[in-house]
Parts: sequence; structure tokens; C-alpha cells
Amino acid sequence: MSEQYLHELPEDHRLRNVAIQDIDLKIRCRHTGTTRNPRLWKIRKETFNRLGESWRTNFDFILQ
Repeated sequence: MSEQYLHELPEDHRLRNVAIQDIDLKIRCRHTGTTRNPRLWKIRKETFNRLGESWRTNFDFILQ
């Protein structure tokens, strides 16, 4: 099964507009390849669409 990324979904998709803590996903750094659980980070209450450009260019948000 291939990975599905939040950035590949349409901007008005429900998953891009709900709090990260409410989505089953992982975050992978595009530079180091390390994978983490973003629900434990300060961004957990934000939606993907509200994250800054740095988050979108440096990390992949991968749906589980």
C-alpha cells in the first residue's frame, strides 16, 4: 500500500482542516528521514492548512 500525504489532498479536504491531534498520522522530516508523532508536538491543535510554509516544505504528514 502506498503512503498518502496530507499535502496531496485538496485544500478543502476535511483531513486538512481538522486538528492534527484528531488524525492518525505520522510526520517524517524530509532532510533526516526521521519519523515522529506530531500529536505530541505543540502543533497538535493546529490544522495542516494553518501550518506555516516551513512545516509544509520540511516535513511529510503521512496518513496511517
